[in-house]
Formats: sequence, C-alpha cells, structure tokens
Amino acid sequence: MSSWRTSGLATALAAGLGLVTVLAVNAPANAAALADENGPDNSDWGTVVETSVTGVQADSWVVRVQGLQGILDTALFESAFPTRANAPEEQAGGKNLVDLAPGGFGLGKVSALYSRALGNKVPATASGGTTTPAPGVAYADAGGASVDIGIPYVQNPTGGTQLSPLGVHVEGISVSAMSAPGQPVKFTGGAARAYLSSLGGRLIDIPPLWPVNFGARIPGDYSRPPVALATTNEQVTTDNKGMPTLGADKHYKYDAKATSGYVNGIHASVLGTEVADVTVAHAAVIRDPLLTDKFKDKLPKLPDAKDFVKPVADKLDKLKEAAGTVKPAADAVKPAAPAMPQG
Repeated sequence: MSSWRTSGLATALAAGLGLVTVLAVNAPANAAALADENGPDNSDWGTVVETSVTGVQADSWVVRVQGLQGILDTALFESAFPTRANAPEEQAGGKNLVDLAPGGFGLGKVSALYSRALGNKVPATASGGTTTPAPGVAYADAGGASVDIGIPYVQNPTGGTQLSPLGVHVEGISVSAMSAPGQPVKFTGGAARAYLSSLGGRLIDIPPLWPVNFGARIPGDYSRPPVALATTNEQVTTDNKGMPTLGADKHYKYDAKATSGYVNGIHASVLGTEVADVTVAHAAVIRDPLLTDKFKDKLPKLPDAKDFVKPVADKLDKLKEAAGTVKPAADAVKPAAPAMPQG
C-alpha cells in the first residue's frame, strides 16, 4: 500500500503548539476509530430516522463542520431521504463561489456544488434531474468543482493559499454510496486535485488516485500527541442504525457484507484546544435487508456507482471553465473509483 507524499521540502504545522514535522502514513484514526474512544455515535453517518418503515435511508452533504469550542455543528448543502425541512432530496449550486459562514463563522468557499439522497430509486443520469424506480435501493452522492475550507477560514488577501491554521482545498471531488437488495453497500470516492495547507503553506499534495482510508497524522512521530488527522476516501460500514460495525473485540471493523455505511471524500480533524472536525463530500446509505431483500429479483438494471464519477467530473469541468478555471478534472477523476477494502 502506498501513502501520500509530502510536497516539496519538509513542511510543518504551527497551531499554537510549536512546529511539528508532517509525515504521511496509513491513518487508522478515522471516524470509526475515534468512535471507539468516544462511545457509539451515529452522527457521523448523518441523521437516522428511527421511524422510517421503508428500510432505506440516505443522507449527503457537501461540507460539515463540528467543534470550534462547541459552537458549530452544521451540515451545509445537505440532502436526505426521507427529506427534512432543511434537507431536500437534491441540492445544487452554480458556477459562482459560495461563501460558507454558518452562524457568522467563516468556513470557506465552494463552487458547482451538488448533493443527492434517494430512496427506492436511482439516478437515471449522472447530472441529476431524472430517476428510475428501484424498490429497496438507497443511493447518495455529493461533490463540488472547488471546495476551500479552513479551520477557521482565513482568506489570503493576495488570493493565494488560505492562511488558516489548517486548510483543506479540493477540486473536482465526487463521492457516492449505494446499497441494493441482495448486495453489500458500495462506495466510490476521488478528486482531481487536493491539498492540505497551514498558514499559507501547503503541507501535503493528495494524489488523484485515492486509496481507501488513507491519510496523515500530524506529526508523524507517534511519541508525540497528534495535532491533526486527515483521511481521504474514508469508507465506514455501519449497521442499519448508522452505528459503525464492530468486530469480536467490540472495536470498529469493516464488514464486507454490510448493507449500510458512509463515505467521506476528505475527513480532517484538528485536535488540542481548538477541536474541530470537517468532512468534505459525504454520502451515506442505510438498507435493512429484512425489509428490502424481497425486492432483489424485481430490480431494474442498476447503474454502477463508479460510472457516475467521470460524467459528474465532466459537468464540473464545464462549470469550472465557465468560471474561468481551466484545470481539467475529468481525466484525473476517471480512475478514482476504489476497490472495495478488505476486512
């Protein structure tokens, strides 16, 4: 397995705790691993509707921020099935940059965003708008042409890399989750270009071919406490209540037969005195096989979730070109659909 590579010279993160060397490593400390320390919690999946009787649920968002001294806990541009007051079935934005400032706190900017959450149907096209009935199927996806998030966000007056203590920049990001009767949950995740930054300097350039559940611990020296954690293509299996699946030791274990779970394009956590947690591009599905497997012989031809990655990237390319950004996303995103992780 390969890990991220640090970009250029050895870089450092200064967040009130002194300089720390950044090393790229396999990052086991993802959301599910952290759940072991904090007790079971399905909030990482999204909002689970206990009264749902269909056996399928879906949730997706473009950006979610939790923390900053307990002030924020908000999902932005969220879609859900069943729908809720602030979470319709689908959301989409145009080519213009959208300022993210929930509660007056500046979190960053995003363009050409979309999120979608479907139950008992699947998209007929990657661009949205039309669907095909599919009983017992849960589907969700999310992404954006450009996402620039800071914890907290500090814009660079010269227009360069943001000046935040920890910044996450992603272009052409796309994730999806789908579960169909008689089948385990399936995920895709990837982006054309991404990097982490601190105080105007880039820490790590993330390659377009995203391994599953890979990332960085900052610092890489495990003898020192972590200042920040980041994971790309974070894929977590859950039960039908949104709780991470557990092994015999009662710790999280990926279940290749699970019918529910979620994927985050990027999950970054800042630790210490300014605890904050950010997910960029989130797709989550729940399917209860006891209520839905009876439909497995009645399904239409289903799309392969990975088939949506390139068409969505093509659409994002056109929006970015219209906005004056010419860097292509499609070619880099096309191979980003990952293989299912093993146990």
